[in-house]
This record gives sequence, C-alpha cells and structure tokens, in this order.
Amino acid sequence: MLLLLAAITFFARQAGWLPDETGSFVAVDGDSLRKDGKDYRLHAIDAPELFQTCWKADDSEYNCGRAARDELRRLIGNATVTCQVLDTDRYGRSVSECRAGSVNLNEAMVRAGWAIAYTRHGQDHAAAQEEARAAKRGIWQGRFQTPEAFRNANRHGLMQQGADD
Repeated sequence: MLLLLAAITFFARQAGWLPDETGSFVAVDGDSLRKDGKDYRLHAIDAPELFQTCWKADDSEYNCGRAARDELRRLIGNATVTCQVLDTDRYGRSVSECRAGSVNLNEAMVRAGWAIAYTRHGQDHAAAQEEARAAKRGIWQGRFQTPEAFRNANRHGLMQQGADD
C-alpha cells in the first residue's frame, strides 16, 4: 500500500498536479534550501560541501563551500522562492527546481560557477557549466575536487560535522 501511495505521489508530481512550494526559503549550502523545517535539494546540480576547500588560480586555498552557500543566499535575496518538487531523495529531501522571482536558482548556481551540473540526474545545466568553466567563474577559477568525490573521501568527517552542528 505504501509503495502504491509513493508511486501515485511521484506521478502526480511529474504531471504537475501537486502545488509548488512558495515562501521564504533559507540557503543551507550551495544546493540545499530549508523552509519551515523542511529540506529541499536543488535538482540536477551539485555544489561544494559547506566545509569543502578549493584552490584559486594562484594556488591559494579558500572555503568554496561557504562561497557557494553565500552565492545562493545572494541570488535569493529578499525574493519569494517557488520550488517545483520533482522527487524525494533517500534523505527525505524534496528534490526541486526552484526560482527566486524570475531567477532559476538551479541554473544560476551552475552558470555562476558555484555548482556543477549533476549530469547523472539530468543534462539540464550542462551548457551553463561549460559557460562557467570557459569564463573561469566560481570553482572553475582554479582547482577543486568534485563535491561527490569530496563527500566520498570525507564521509566520516562530514557525518561528524553534521552531528556537531
């Protein structure tokens, strides 16, 4: 019965029958939002983890995870955010395509270079990534470990940081 309900919910979301989530959202990191205690993951992008470091062209280290979160906060500003929920991930987050006013946050984060196109989940933002890479924006200004590789290499440390927050 639970499986049937999940399938119906999935198809209802895909068909656009469920209402969008709208309101005041807070950027948790470069690819996650929170509203009223509920977490939303930006679909088809992957931003550096909050405590991840990267390297600029001059090889100096900086916290690219916080820079990505700060960019998402800047893009949201004081705008009302609207999220179209597409799915639910294994952590219970609503996987969404979100807008702050007329700005598509998923696309804007990739175009600004503070997230990569998560092509495993769709080719939606591949062109924006190539533009950011060519212009050396955000993380493309130097060297970085992909967020997925960083998570895999630091899984224990990330779980500990989450417990400490």
